[in-house]
Amino acid sequence: MAIHKLPDYLINRLKAGEIVERPSSILKELVENSLDAGATRIEISLHDGGKSSLSVQDNGSGIELADMDLVLERYATSKIETDEDLYKIASYGFRGEALASIAEVSKLTLLTKTAYAQIGTKLVKKGWETVMTHQPVSFEHGTFVSVEDLFFNVPARLKFLKSSQTEFFYCYNYFIDIAIQHYDKARTLKKQDKVILQLEPVDSVTERIVAIFKQDRRKNLKNLKKTTGQLQINGMIGDANLRFRSRENIRIYVNGRPVQDKIIMKALMDAYRRQIKPGEYPFVVLDLQVNPQMVDVNVHPAKLNVKFANPQEVFEAVHSAVLEALGQGRIANISSFRPSETVEECSTATSTAHAGSFTQEFWHRHTEHSEESLFTAGHFHSGGQTINSMFSLHDFTDADRKNLYHPEIGDYQIIGQLRNTYIIVQGQDALYYIDQHALAERIAFESMKKTEKLTPETLLQPLKFEISLIADLSKKIEELNALGFEIAMLSERTIVIYAVPSIFVTYPIDMQTLLNYVLYQQTLNFDLLMEWVYASKACKTSIKAGHKLSVPQMEQLVSDGLEKIPWLFVCQHGRPFFWKIEKTEIDKLFDR
Repeated sequence: MAIHKLPDYLINRLKAGEIVERPSSILKELVENSLDAGATRIEISLHDGGKSSLSVQDNGSGIELADMDLVLERYATSKIETDEDLYKIASYGFRGEALASIAEVSKLTLLTKTAYAQIGTKLVKKGWETVMTHQPVSFEHGTFVSVEDLFFNVPARLKFLKSSQTEFFYCYNYFIDIAIQHYDKARTLKKQDKVILQLEPVDSVTERIVAIFKQDRRKNLKNLKKTTGQLQINGMIGDANLRFRSRENIRIYVNGRPVQDKIIMKALMDAYRRQIKPGEYPFVVLDLQVNPQMVDVNVHPAKLNVKFANPQEVFEAVHSAVLEALGQGRIANISSFRPSETVEECSTATSTAHAGSFTQEFWHRHTEHSEESLFTAGHFHSGGQTINSMFSLHDFTDADRKNLYHPEIGDYQIIGQLRNTYIIVQGQDALYYIDQHALAERIAFESMKKTEKLTPETLLQPLKFEISLIADLSKKIEELNALGFEIAMLSERTIVIYAVPSIFVTYPIDMQTLLNYVLYQQTLNFDLLMEWVYASKACKTSIKAGHKLSVPQMEQLVSDGLEKIPWLFVCQHGRPFFWKIEKTEIDKLFDR
């Protein structure tokens, strides 16, 4: 069969397979064109989830009459001119493919007018026929695009669309994305001609979030802001009480574009790993502003994925920004406590595995079933004294109690223990209940992180094992060697370990399991695994529930916790252990 060039209409239908996956992908392309046109008001209308009809109307600049002949031409765009523009893309729609591809698989109507034009221009394309006319329009300037009967001429694609309700939810989720990202602009969403959500411009992303979601979430939201290197991170995150069963309430934007990025997602989930349980997801709205030359937005036909020049820098910046934001108001307030959300709002996504799935599986395998095979007997010392023997026990009286102070809770006094398990603290306007074991465990954990050194220690018997092919194996081995290992490659599939950080001699661990995990990660996050090691030892060596403490011991424990524990007061498993009950809440119980 002879080679021949495909006709443009067939090329457009092939391109539509990449760009026009479902109604929400059409909506994305049309809205991005509206944003690039400077629109401050956008109205979206859907029928049958966008399958039978989808329209977008904006008050943007409109399309020049002289440009109308190129509107449906492939690779015709006003967004880029030279190859240099590809490395600093700041607009949304820049490929010049969308309208041409959409028009090949639907019945498209476009009505547009510029501010200084006397009359509007209408373009209609149905099948092979394209008609352009001039007529008055009801708006001063802007563009109206209607897409009807999606895939009417490609029935094979039509059968892959989901139900009208499911397709609507995909469109709704994208609508939420642009509504949050562009909170200073008006947005309207209609379903079957009924207004579902009408949002007027607001002054902050917080106001837009509470307008879209529940007003009572305001108390669970924390501002996030960080600038580092060439990254600027802004957004809102929920505290540990705002959690869900799917990841759809995590919204990530890069230079104003909604994206799905594994690096950023992993950084988020690692930061939350002690705040929420495995299988739960936080509320996150995260916006990264990056130098356009440091990010490639052209790696995915629908521009859903991006590629960073320095993914490790992005990971560390996002991870630290979220941790810092979670550290604001680190004491859990009973009045703001809420159980996990059980209803997934507008949910169409399937829950995915928790970003720390290895650590869960690794931890479950090595601590619950074979703890002694992972760690050998060892002693953790603090200042030459074991934690369990740091205090001497004695009876106490009211005279033993001191008036203490810390900026976070003001003046306070230790009241005593409840069931030899919980420390009760009286503050100026609140009571605090503290789990003594979790508090001691976190203090020991933070101490180990600071004092344990990753100095290399030579093994009496080198460890040799086979691995699968890894593209950047030599680079990762260099990074591990800089952390206290001494690893050499015997071949592309064989490595030998001559030395390991001394902590793994004190607390032996399955080295092959550890390295298999570390080497196959997209980014090297050795610190995460080390924290799990520290957490296990801290739990074993800390004060337990049922351990009677003197007032001085409790005072020292609380003081150390307030001073030495960063971020939220949660145990290694993500549960709060430092609860605050406001005096006003107590008064309500007695109708005061």
